[in-house]
Amino acid sequence: MSRYNKLNVDDIFAILCEEDNITADDSASEEEGEENCLQNVENNNENSCDSEDTQVNSCTEEDIDAADVSVTFSSERIHHISDKIIRGKNGHIWSTSRATLSHRTKAMNIVRASRGPASACKNIFDPTHIFNLFITDEILNEIVKWTNVEMITKRQNISKTTATYKDTQYLEIRAFIGILTLTAVMKDNHLSTDELFDSTFSGTRYVSVMSKERFEFLSRCLRMDDKALRPMLRPNDAFVPARNVWEMFIKQCRNNYIPGSEVTIDEQLLGFRGRCPFRIYIPNKPSKYGIKFPMMCDATSKYMIDADPYTGRTTNSGGIPLGEFYVKKLSKTIHGSNRSITCDNWFTSVPLAKNLLQPPYKLTIVGTIRSNKREIPEKLKNSRSRSAGTSMFCFDGPLTLVSYKPKPSKMVYLLSSCDEDAIINHSSRKPDMIHFYNQTKGGVDSFDQMCSSMSCSRKTNRWPMAVFYGILNMSFVNSAIIYSHNMAANNQKPLNRREYMKQLSTDLMKPWMEERLQGPTLIRSVRDNIGTILGDHTSTHDNSQSEESEPKKRKYCCFCSYKKRGCQK
Repeated sequence: MSRYNKLNVDDIFAILCEEDNITADDSASEEEGEENCLQNVENNNENSCDSEDTQVNSCTEEDIDAADVSVTFSSERIHHISDKIIRGKNGHIWSTSRATLSHRTKAMNIVRASRGPASACKNIFDPTHIFNLFITDEILNEIVKWTNVEMITKRQNISKTTATYKDTQYLEIRAFIGILTLTAVMKDNHLSTDELFDSTFSGTRYVSVMSKERFEFLSRCLRMDDKALRPMLRPNDAFVPARNVWEMFIKQCRNNYIPGSEVTIDEQLLGFRGRCPFRIYIPNKPSKYGIKFPMMCDATSKYMIDADPYTGRTTNSGGIPLGEFYVKKLSKTIHGSNRSITCDNWFTSVPLAKNLLQPPYKLTIVGTIRSNKREIPEKLKNSRSRSAGTSMFCFDGPLTLVSYKPKPSKMVYLLSSCDEDAIINHSSRKPDMIHFYNQTKGGVDSFDQMCSSMSCSRKTNRWPMAVFYGILNMSFVNSAIIYSHNMAANNQKPLNRREYMKQLSTDLMKPWMEERLQGPTLIRSVRDNIGTILGDHTSTHDNSQSEESEPKKRKYCCFCSYKKRGCQK
């Protein structure tokens, strides 16, 4: 211990100053060992300590500069409020600052489910089999049953009963749907029946399936319920003429698909201008007049998961607002799954956002909110002193309310229960909440657009028939989504939607055309058309040529006397 002398403060400072002037060769042996140890621990590479120090220092300076710029940019775009607590008109308390953030993902934002068809719908690649998952045999048998009952009533007013007015059957209803499918593909749904069944105008495929008179009679007689029970059930449910078939169809839509982590709830307007007790007017919709269907779709695939008609005064909401009622009802299949719901201001409210976070719902919501809601504080509303492009945030636990001013005279209010932070996107200068809303808000609108682009809806004065056309349009879109998903999962190229529906229409009409060929009184031109469509044209043509080549024998009348047989006029 006597060999080592203690150094005072001046000696230590002198040694440190000398080390700054030491060359790299003199200090390499000791410095490299120490720096390499630190370098292996922190960066896991074997570069020299001098170059590593330069890189680390430069990266650190760039990161600090970028952080300073982002903080400055965010502070410029966020309009801060001096008060720590602000209140809405109804006394709802909001905080202007966020509580301490945790780097762990909240349990409410964790979804343990993968998007795609249900297990019973996987590995099905035939369009007809997938379509049968939605328009089931149970639905078709229900339609056949009540359509035949209506036909019996109609035949009482017809003096001469022909094959046009006979009872229908399962294969004929499928062929009827096949004709409607083909009109959707070929954009012929707006044509009258005279033009549709004119072979010189629309081809021979329609007349090969059934005659014009039969198609019109089926359209007039098609029913989905017992008319005798309507007076008793209609006071409680105005949708009773289509309720039974609608519930069977929606049940299949719920069971055939597993939605992703984001879903969209919005309304679809089924165009109809005839007499209907719950017809409504929505000016910003393409049809403007029709039947309103609040529905829930997957935000990514646009698959329609659930829907329910709005029946006006007969809607039993249980005393809660209609928007809250439909959100809770449509999301019943995803309760407890922590999924996120995106909706517009007709559905969104602060009480709904709080209720959905609690059991048994356990759902989050993101949506625009109307400016007249009493929970919105006055300080978040528009003021002249506030510049355009700025945002104001306030918080209430997991709820985040943002007020964004895109223009001097316009305000946008957005509510989220996803425990969001006050973050501004650098490129668009908008809050990240608005970006998420814009990405997930178009599920129902895209589904409605796909339904109208290839629609089988025809002109009718009966609203149950309009609902039947709407069910078919929804089935076309949902079945095409499952078909495309199954083909992609099997590394196969799927048919485009037009070719998919063309194949579907052919498969639906083919069994009925084959049965028509068995009829002995079928017109020869129709028989030849069916043979051409089914691929039997050559055999039919050969048979007709062989019959024509044989000489025709003279036949005698069985009613005339034998003395007149040789007479000529």
